[in-house]
Amino acid sequence: MDFWNEENLREALETSKTYNFPEDWHSNGLVIWQDNFLPGNMLLARTDGDNKGIVLERFPDIIEKCSAILTRSSAKFFKYNKPIVELNGNNADALIKMARYIRKAFNGKVVGVTGSSGKSTTTQILLDIFSSKYKTDSNVQSKANTTWGIAWNMTRFDIEDDYWIIETSLGGGMSRNSALVKPDYAIITSVAPVHLTHGLTLEGIAEEKSKIFHAMKEGSKVFVYSDILHFDIIKKAAEFKNLQLYTFGEKDTDDIRIITGDENKFVIDGKTYSLGNKKFGRHILLDMAAALGVAKSENFDIDDAIVVLHDFKALEGRGEEFDVILPNNKTIHVTDEAYNANPLSMSVAITAFGEKYKDKNKVLILGDMAECGEDSERYHKELSVPIGKISPKKIILCGKEIKHLYEVVKDKYETKLYEKTEDLLSNIENELDDDDYVMLKSSHSGNLYKVVENFKK
Repeated sequence: MDFWNEENLREALETSKTYNFPEDWHSNGLVIWQDNFLPGNMLLARTDGDNKGIVLERFPDIIEKCSAILTRSSAKFFKYNKPIVELNGNNADALIKMARYIRKAFNGKVVGVTGSSGKSTTTQILLDIFSSKYKTDSNVQSKANTTWGIAWNMTRFDIEDDYWIIETSLGGGMSRNSALVKPDYAIITSVAPVHLTHGLTLEGIAEEKSKIFHAMKEGSKVFVYSDILHFDIIKKAAEFKNLQLYTFGEKDTDDIRIITGDENKFVIDGKTYSLGNKKFGRHILLDMAAALGVAKSENFDIDDAIVVLHDFKALEGRGEEFDVILPNNKTIHVTDEAYNANPLSMSVAITAFGEKYKDKNKVLILGDMAECGEDSERYHKELSVPIGKISPKKIILCGKEIKHLYEVVKDKYETKLYEKTEDLLSNIENELDDDDYVMLKSSHSGNLYKVVENFKK
């Protein structure tokens, strides 16, 4: 359903003016980035003084698909013969107002997901489960989880959905994001050493993540990993808001418990559910457990949810697997974890890779973990611990910070160090052998995703 018409645009944006709107005009949402533009979207135009919106140079690519233009400088855009909304405030304010307006009109349930790692995978798992039976939208595919990304995604969601599953980061402020999303359920997957260059401590990260509770109603349910760092801080925040806190993990006392081994299982309310011989990493199983907690709370048949989980496919950059035939006719098996990394997500990814391919020729291609703060050297060196448990055939390192790990592992394994991604790319075929199992992981700024892109060409 196209939610937006001239009337509710005026209501959402208050004192803004509208021009050239036909009587039956409608739109399916607002977009601030040209690569995500769909026919019927409204275009938020970036002009002087704004840092949100689409620049004029990209208009020729999308103007025909555009249903209206939102701008502070309407005179510049009448030439396009499109409906125009003249904004009274800046672009960022318009985004927030529109997201708040549609959230107020939405009568379905909203699940908010955050954490230092695992939030995108958990969001996708929830989307898979709920969309198997209900109309469901999410921001996970757009990879837009800051305030502004959440806001423009919300303007494009279907008001007739049963569920919105919204991933939220600290970007823009968690309290603000909570007020925007107003979650009926919240999940906190993890707390890890990231954002430390912004002056945050691990305790501070736990406090910030807990602010997803800010706009939740008393009695709402939250799901938290029981072994999360600074669980006490998160528990106290939930108690302060009078929320119901449920845990997921591997303890007998957890509300949703995972059992790993030859057969992966979940225990919920004393009943055991099996994934059969389907193998997933422990970190993926924990994400699934959190999602099952929400599903159970919504009276979703858990047996049906398990069927959905059995066919789960990891996201690009977050565990996606594929085979590649290199130009020299070598076949390699790739696990793509190259979207982002922190010490926790790096460790669990390495461990899961080793457990899944324990008898294979394993090659680790690892890059820098950004935002580790003054302890960056220690965090990179400590990666030798999970590496030592999986016995890789070869380690390829790329970056400046990851060189600290090189000094620890170079005498134990066949190890190569590259400073730049371009150098690695030029020699990647020579580094790999036929039937190698290759995992790539780094922070996005580490650019290992470019190696993945090269594999897919």
